[in-house]
Amino acid sequence: MATPAPEQDPTEGSALERLVFFSDAIFAIAMTLLVLDIPRPRSGADLTTFLTTHDGKFIAFFISFWVIALFWLGHHRLFRYVRHYDHGLLMLNLGLLFCVAFLPYPSAILGDRADSVSATIFYAVVMSVAGLSSATLTWYAVSHRGFTGPVPTAMARYYAFRGLAATVVFAISIPIALAAGPTAAQAWWFVLFALQVGARRIAERRSGVEPAD
Repeated sequence: MATPAPEQDPTEGSALERLVFFSDAIFAIAMTLLVLDIPRPRSGADLTTFLTTHDGKFIAFFISFWVIALFWLGHHRLFRYVRHYDHGLLMLNLGLLFCVAFLPYPSAILGDRADSVSATIFYAVVMSVAGLSSATLTWYAVSHRGFTGPVPTAMARYYAFRGLAATVVFAISIPIALAAGPTAAQAWWFVLFALQVGARRIAERRSGVEPAD
């Protein structure tokens, strides 16, 4: 049973806004840093050859950008409903931001060594932890502490699933990388985007409302 939310302090609204603004800044910086790992062709270099040589970096940028975007969308939707918070929510939010801020590092390694099993597994582990952090934050805010306004059960499960889906997809890719190689594991990651679309449609049908953007 969710713990009743305490009466909101007059200053809590502005503090909550600061939390959201700070979080948005971390997401934005992390997404921007991803592109800095992509080199520019030297003057006179053949562009086709350059793009082919560095295709791993572009793929890593594409995957990392959109996965971080999914985490941000989940965070954005969650905090549209959050009305109160406590120290636990702050720490879980910082845990998610820690993971997000760290993501450009494994992305850069994957871009340099896209054909490496160890680089693929390292990337998958970091993404799995980030997804678990996102799901835990949602569970804590919606189900455990009840710090949100009224959220239909199907919607609450959908918001939690967004982060948990990333954990499951990237965790499964680890044995795939070991058994079938890094290319197969990286191709598997795109299942995440299909899961997100499917989960959204199921949540809409069960709750009769569309998830807030």
